[in-house]
Amino acid sequence: MERLNSFSVVVTMLLACRVTFLSPGLASRVLSTSESEAPGYYDETDLAPIEAFQDFPPEPLATDPNSEFLEVCSKRLTPDCEESIFKNVFADDSMPVEDNCCLLLVSMGRTCHNKLVDNTINKIPDYKSNETITRPRSVQIWNKCALLADNAVPQTASPIED
Repeated sequence: MERLNSFSVVVTMLLACRVTFLSPGLASRVLSTSESEAPGYYDETDLAPIEAFQDFPPEPLATDPNSEFLEVCSKRLTPDCEESIFKNVFADDSMPVEDNCCLLLVSMGRTCHNKLVDNTINKIPDYKSNETITRPRSVQIWNKCALLADNAVPQTASPIED
């Protein structure tokens, strides 16, 4: 179970970092906590509109010393998988991450996932304010995907019988 949580965190971080590097404009249109609510809570009106994701993925930031590593990590996912994982972590998307995206996330590795999520949270103030929500989501997605990857049976050719 811990392995699955780790995987979800890594995937989420990877997506978050890719989004952070590739779309600085997205940062200004993402989740924000309502001032009338207690810290760590949000309602559905705080979610970013779908238009916020139209310029996804953003361009890498050249000033970040980890940008090369994070860019390599993010390239291990398809654009659709990046978007799906990112939305599940940072926008609480109701659509679950597809199995193929989970397998790509796990193959990317937990370190990549964690660093991408960390980068997004640390670089974008609106994400930082929702860290108590997004980090658990990241872990949850990683755990789900790691469990799926552990249970995946590789397709092998059956032996030819004479």
